[in-house]
Amino acid sequence: MKFTRTLIAVLLLALAAVPVAAQDAPPRFFIERIDVRNANRVTPEVVLAEARLREGQEYTELELSDAAARLNRLPFLLSADFALERGSERGRHVLVITLAETKPFFFLLDIVPILSNDDFDGENVTIANGDRIDTGTSEGVAGFRFFVGRRGSVHFGLYARDDNRDYTRDFTALTVGYTQYEIFGTRAFATLNLRRPLLESANAQISPELVVGMPLSGNQTVTLTYDDVNFGRSEETRFDGSTQFRQERETIISARWSYDTTNQPFLPTSGTLLSVTPLVALADRATVVESRENNRFVLRPETIHSRTLGIDAVATRHWELSDRNSVSAGAEAGWAAVDQRRNGYFGPRDTDQEPWYGIARAGFSHSLWTREERKHGDSRFDFNIGWASRHARRQVFTGIDVVERDSTFDNVQASASWVRRTSWGTLRLGVGYSR
Repeated sequence: MKFTRTLIAVLLLALAAVPVAAQDAPPRFFIERIDVRNANRVTPEVVLAEARLREGQEYTELELSDAAARLNRLPFLLSADFALERGSERGRHVLVITLAETKPFFFLLDIVPILSNDDFDGENVTIANGDRIDTGTSEGVAGFRFFVGRRGSVHFGLYARDDNRDYTRDFTALTVGYTQYEIFGTRAFATLNLRRPLLESANAQISPELVVGMPLSGNQTVTLTYDDVNFGRSEETRFDGSTQFRQERETIISARWSYDTTNQPFLPTSGTLLSVTPLVALADRATVVESRENNRFVLRPETIHSRTLGIDAVATRHWELSDRNSVSAGAEAGWAAVDQRRNGYFGPRDTDQEPWYGIARAGFSHSLWTREERKHGDSRFDFNIGWASRHARRQVFTGIDVVERDSTFDNVQASASWVRRTSWGTLRLGVGYSR
């Protein structure tokens, strides 16, 4: 009986709390019309597709704020301001989106060399590769972007892939591509790129890349990528005087889930980014080494086929401390299972590798411009400190047998840089040190 009275009391309290919860619900604004202003190059249809808003719907202030952040981190917009104006009658609103666009020409130059000197003797200072959080693959180093029709854009220029994986190739390529927004009336988009690698070989071939993005909610997106790169045939003179001929091809298939509320495309000052990317990487390489031994030429052919299953995860958070100051913290980790089959001059051999890496970083940023001035760009100082750990398994040929050796490499990096963002692109200049 006592349990029954307790249960009834709990139910009555729950029912009494319903009106209170309803009163605490955030207000919703009925948007009868969306007015996109100052859209000179980008079309209003593309803006609405990227904002993921529709006329005739109700939205909370948080949902409108998230939509503004989505537009502000687009690479072809400097800023997008939201304002509500009175509609045709009470309770109805007109959403005004005022744009500041970038130029058709774009560039992204990130010049922060990381100096490394393990001996602290003032000699043999080298440039080390920096471990970056969520750079992934750059959209482009430099190029042009033009919007065509109501929901399409064409781009061409230089493309650079620079990731933190040890089992995929970094490269630069000439690229031409087309992006279609709002496919079949949905918020999905698709990009088809044709790329020709540079600096790899004289006969590199044009290779396709297909990217399809499907929004799951206002801040969540699943991006499917098929990336096939044919590096062609290259020739290299080795340290012992022999000549190596190599032909290589790589295919990567990935599915990336992301949750993104950041406010800028390259160096945000507020918001959260979470992503998980499982992938499959297939690589084929054929090499022939031509050397002279005992007054005769010797050819040493070898073929390598690699199949990799990998996963990368990223978590970053940015906080604005004031109008000009912000801090950030983030981490990235990746793991892979590499199944490699070799068939060469010294006989066939199979290896199974499991490389992994982990990166942690913290940063501080100070803007030289006010918030109102940053609608037309930015100029600020950026300071970062990070730690990276990598584990790799290497093959060492001793002259008799192939020995597998595991190695772990840890380093700490610190850097200071100046960042300038304009309607023409983004430039970051600085220097760092690794130990």
